Amino acid sequence: MADVGEPALSPGAAFAAGAAAALAPVAKELEVVHERVRTGDLRLDEDAARRLLASIAAVQARVHNLIADSGEGIDRPLRLGDNFVAQAMSERLRAAASGGPDAAIPVLEEFSDQLEMFESIVRRAAGILADTDEEAGELIARAGEGGEDR
Repeated sequence: MADVGEPALSPGAAFAAGAAAALAPVAKELEVVHERVRTGDLRLDEDAARRLLASIAAVQARVHNLIADSGEGIDRPLRLGDNFVAQAMSERLRAAASGGPDAAIPVLEEFSDQLEMFESIVRRAAGILADTDEEAGELIARAGEGGEDR
């Protein structure tokens, strides 16, 4: 409940603000883990890393889908009516979804960035960065070979 004199947050705005606040300490912890991996103090078994990477990829795909699904229609006026109350409600709901750094879409984008950092940390901790670079190189080479046949 909002204190007297403070505007009440809509459920969506309250969620987004809370989620944004919760991401800040996660980012700090990721930096700490990244530093431990960089210095060699933290290693990860390759099999465990691959399972973890699969989970990260599934979450990342869901986050990207949420952003794409909501991004297409969320940053528009809702047209709840042609009066000042409906217009104010429409703007407030739209802002809770897409306006400002604590809105739902920017929070999802920040979460996606943190997932990418987490993925990078897991790869580095397991020593599978080279594998990824080699796979990418092979894919590029194969794409180049395929283009010559046309």
